[in-house]
Amino acid sequence: MASEKASISEQVQKFLRKSDWKSAIGEMERLFALDHDPMVRVRIGDARQKLGQKTEAVKEYIHAADLYADGGFVVKALAQYKLALRLDPTSRDAQGKIESLHSNKTVAESKLEPIEVGTQEPTRSVIPLFSDFTQEEFNDFTKRMIIHTIPAGKPIINEGDTGRSVFILTRGSVKVFSTIMGKKMELAALHASDFFGEIAFLTGKPRTATVETVEETDVLEVAEDDLNEMISKSPRIRDVLHNYHEQRVKSTLRKSKRYVITAQDA
Repeated sequence: MASEKASISEQVQKFLRKSDWKSAIGEMERLFALDHDPMVRVRIGDARQKLGQKTEAVKEYIHAADLYADGGFVVKALAQYKLALRLDPTSRDAQGKIESLHSNKTVAESKLEPIEVGTQEPTRSVIPLFSDFTQEEFNDFTKRMIIHTIPAGKPIINEGDTGRSVFILTRGSVKVFSTIMGKKMELAALHASDFFGEIAFLTGKPRTATVETVEETDVLEVAEDDLNEMISKSPRIRDVLHNYHEQRVKSTLRKSKRYVITAQDA
């Protein structure tokens, strides 16, 4: 089966390079029949968009999200439902299924999402935040999210920026780095289900680090005004963000001290 999957994947890539979306979809359907990978449905949705088939693309993103949700991948499911809503803001199916994620076992039991082969466990998962919401708060919070797809090697936020949004990583990976003693120092690598950006929001100060994509990455953004409105209703949201902020500060201080000692010894 492995060799067959590899052969089909090569065909898919060949058709994608030629922008032959219809043929690529046919091969991806064959691939999905061998392995029910939700990402295949996502890629079929992307191809449907290229063909101008918006309704079919929405169905594909919802199908992929359903598969992720069934596997406990709440953040990945949320991202795909949001992609569907970006194409069709009136989709009651997608909105209703986002709301049902609050009762997903991963959120209800405040578990980390399952770890996919070849990926890393999140260091600062957003699941505890979701688990602390009531159903109404969860619905309100997720409705405010905006999804962005960012190419590899692009900054999401830059050190020194004045932005106050908070971001949740849903696909791909990013590196976090800051300038210390005039040199760039990597602070962390973040993966799906991690979130970042809360330091500037909590302190009101400029961004303390740059976050740059390692590969094509999807992030969900919650803007400052929306966060403030949510916190006015549910002050404990600030407490959760503050706890994570303290964890990140401690980690950054440890790494900074090691870097300074190393630089002085060099």
